[in-house]
Amino acid sequence: MVIHVLMLSWEYPPHMVGGLGRHVYHITRHLVSDGVDTTVMSISLPGVLPFEEVDGVHVRRVDPFRFRSTGFITWVLNFNEEMIEEALRLYDEWGFDLIHVHDWLTGPAGIVLKHVLRKPLIATIHATEVGRRGGIHNEEQFIIHSWEWRTTYEAWKVIVCSNYMLNEVSMVHGIPKDKLIMIPNGIDISYIDSVKVRPGFRDLYAMPNERIIVFVGRLVHEKGPDLVLAAFKELLKWDWNLKLLIVGDGPMREYLMGLAHDWGIWNKVYFTGRVDDETLYSILKVSDLAILPSRYEPFGITILEAMATELAVITTRIGGPDEIVRDWYNGVKVTPNNVDEIINVAKILLSNDELRRSIARNARESVLKWYTWDRIARWTKKVYQDVLEEYENAKWVSMW
Repeated sequence: MVIHVLMLSWEYPPHMVGGLGRHVYHITRHLVSDGVDTTVMSISLPGVLPFEEVDGVHVRRVDPFRFRSTGFITWVLNFNEEMIEEALRLYDEWGFDLIHVHDWLTGPAGIVLKHVLRKPLIATIHATEVGRRGGIHNEEQFIIHSWEWRTTYEAWKVIVCSNYMLNEVSMVHGIPKDKLIMIPNGIDISYIDSVKVRPGFRDLYAMPNERIIVFVGRLVHEKGPDLVLAAFKELLKWDWNLKLLIVGDGPMREYLMGLAHDWGIWNKVYFTGRVDDETLYSILKVSDLAILPSRYEPFGITILEAMATELAVITTRIGGPDEIVRDWYNGVKVTPNNVDEIINVAKILLSNDELRRSIARNARESVLKWYTWDRIARWTKKVYQDVLEEYENAKWVSMW
């Protein structure tokens, strides 16, 4: 029997904010390859088609600016209302066996569709507001936290990307652990391998005598770009022939650029901004070391991408990275918020090419063994099958 899934996500290419859009793009393509009929509903951008087929995935987009909003929360609720309307139209034409939402941002639509259509709801929680903010400190955060709880409460099963997140969601939202399923993120290793570094590409970012240290991620406090910059300032005193590439964008960009200027290292730091995947993987392939010292990281897909390109990674003993990395085997872990440890480990790795390359080789082997999207899609399909089997034998109890 073919399973028909409606997947709701506020991120989907070309609308990409963090790793969520990349996750949905890859998991849906591989679900289709595994025989799951999949429809993605997301939000549109100017010039983007409202509907298309992407590698067999049915993609539908709604206009998030159709209704006037007074702030972020009302904007989210407005595009959820549009998703409900569009999903009901599609259901009359195609029908769905279950609904799969990602994070609280499409939870409101998923909950309504669950009860109107009487179809099981599955939720993937990629991060919590409590984890991101270190607690709940204002009304907007409380509303987001409440929608997270409601989404996990209404879901038949809740998927998380690491054991760290399994414990966090259970603790923060009071979800029984038998309702939670851990399925890690994956990466598209075939595409990464297909990217060939163009002649002269490295010269765009560094001098031939400079070794490249790279940070990739949103420029926000929880990702730790300020820790990388502080460590790099000290590393330059040890070896001036280094270059730091900060790949990504975010609210901390101007602050970080100001620090680089004030510290007199402006000409040694290259802020690339947001780049496309081909450029990202080319940068990783010409780099000598990645430093990704997150303060909060439910999973760490960027770590996997660096590992897949055979790049040694320094990360932190927290969240997903603590589970992905086996210390001094396929990466190196440091204590969160510890610039001195980052400096010491970076010196060791940059001083020992053989050790750094051995760690990099082991890193790629680990990715190939555990974190490919075809494997992740098979696990996800098994969740769908198990939920539908339970659904067939369950008595539906409606709130209405």
